[in-house]
Amino acid sequence: MEPARRGRTPQFDRLRISNVQIDGVPILSGPTLYGIYAILALIYVAHAVKTIQVNVPKLKAGVPEEDRYHWGSVAALNSTYFANFGAELAVVSMLPMFFETTFKGVRGADGSFLMTATLAGLIAASFAFVNLFARPLGGLLSDTMKNRKRTMLIYMAGIAVGFLGMANIGAYGGLAADGTREIVPMFEGLWWLIAAIGITIACSMFVQGAEGATFAIIPMIKKEMTGQIAGMAGAYGNVGAVCYLVLYSIVDAKTFFYTIAAGAFLSLLYCWFALKEPTDAFSTDM
Repeated sequence: MEPARRGRTPQFDRLRISNVQIDGVPILSGPTLYGIYAILALIYVAHAVKTIQVNVPKLKAGVPEEDRYHWGSVAALNSTYFANFGAELAVVSMLPMFFETTFKGVRGADGSFLMTATLAGLIAASFAFVNLFARPLGGLLSDTMKNRKRTMLIYMAGIAVGFLGMANIGAYGGLAADGTREIVPMFEGLWWLIAAIGITIACSMFVQGAEGATFAIIPMIKKEMTGQIAGMAGAYGNVGAVCYLVLYSIVDAKTFFYTIAAGAFLSLLYCWFALKEPTDAFSTDM
């Protein structure tokens, strides 16, 4: 028998475009796939070279004092948006499949199976629905708690704990037919499904709230460069989503949640040292 592969979920493997076939022929052949990789690498190198050509002369000439800002804070907020918005996009993409496969054996009072693709989608939608009030709440708390850095740290700690909770919604079970390790509910019964939904919503509150707290700090770093700094943070959020989803293609859901919890914790540590409390952040002039 093939050794147990805890690193992959068979459902996700079938959805990867490199594994999709039409009449037995892959949509993307090996040479085509590596050709795409090569083109993307060349584009990246071209952009990197152009960036160096434009910025090195300016750096050598010196940056005027009025154009300077605390780069450590920008990098810290880039890391927070990587860890919160990136995680949000990745989790929303995999959560329906996670609930459908993990709780497929849960039965109702009449003995019928409760979990369907529709129900799994509705449960997963609760993670995104919280956005309507959790993100504005994060910005509001950052505006009112009189210490924006502390608010950010609390939110990032909440994300790390929340994803640790989601990692423990399921436990490793037996082997599936293809040799992969199944994930089953940590506890038996309908009550655990309800508890898992509660854990998911609570985690989402911190994830979306941290996004609001991130953008509450951005204008305070350098008011004249708010758009540039905000755009940079937003880009790192999308990079985070791509990185986390690539990770999910090679690990199981439980390991995935542990990893994004670790990402939030690393961002917390970096913010602890690099994020600077904005000067006059609560001044009426701002």
